[in-house]
Amino acid sequence: MNTAPPVKSRFKRRDFWVRMVSALILIPVTLTCAILGGIWFILLVALASAAMGREWVRMSDRGAGARAYAAAMLGLMVPIYFANSGQWVWALLSLFLVALIAAIERAGRGEPWRAVGGLLYIGFAVLSILYLRSGQDGLLRLLYLFAVVWAADSAAYIFGSQMRGPKLWPSVSPNKTWSGFVAGLIAGTLAGSLTFYIAGYGVAAGLVVLSAVLAVISVAGDLLSSWLKRRFGVKDTGTSIPGHGGVLDRLDSILAAGMAVAAFMLLFGGNAVL
Repeated sequence: MNTAPPVKSRFKRRDFWVRMVSALILIPVTLTCAILGGIWFILLVALASAAMGREWVRMSDRGAGARAYAAAMLGLMVPIYFANSGQWVWALLSLFLVALIAAIERAGRGEPWRAVGGLLYIGFAVLSILYLRSGQDGLLRLLYLFAVVWAADSAAYIFGSQMRGPKLWPSVSPNKTWSGFVAGLIAGTLAGSLTFYIAGYGVAAGLVVLSAVLAVISVAGDLLSSWLKRRFGVKDTGTSIPGHGGVLDRLDSILAAGMAVAAFMLLFGGNAVL
């Protein structure tokens, strides 16, 4: 007689509802600012960037003082200002200057690459998202990014929690499973394709492939965040979002996928939509 205990799902009802309530607050706010554009979207991006800059310093630099936080939080406002004015070259140059200042400030405590790496990653991602929102059909491009990442993340969490199975990368993120990855890949691909179909652009094979690639990249961004947290010995990047951790925890997939979409547009000369 088999007396082995049943396999328990790691799906925790309380955690699920905390995450759900947070999402029901954050998603409408994000979509409203994205749709309104202009100062509303810039303020949202600036607030998120300052929070991510603070969380990066908190996570990677235990001995940081006020100057380190100021360099990260206020420094990221400079490239955002230039990007909002359409001065993309100055936005990039100012980002490198901010990273250099942060590295000089950090040098006395060692490992200045931590300041440089974090600010450049966050900065490039933020500029990429602002670039996606700019110009004709910018809103559709941004909604497409949100649809792929949110669908992939939600499906991976729900199905991975229930189906379990082999781990995706246990040494980095013990809770992620291959079943969740596959579910997220399917959901992200469908959501991205449906976004353009509903908008009246149809669904081309290239769009389906791009959506699938972005779903994978969004998982990679999440795994990178998990690896960094293990590297720095923290559980979450912050505590500002109940059920999710910090802003970096919530946006890690968006940051990675956003840079990928912007790179696609620049490399392949995307049309008015992509």
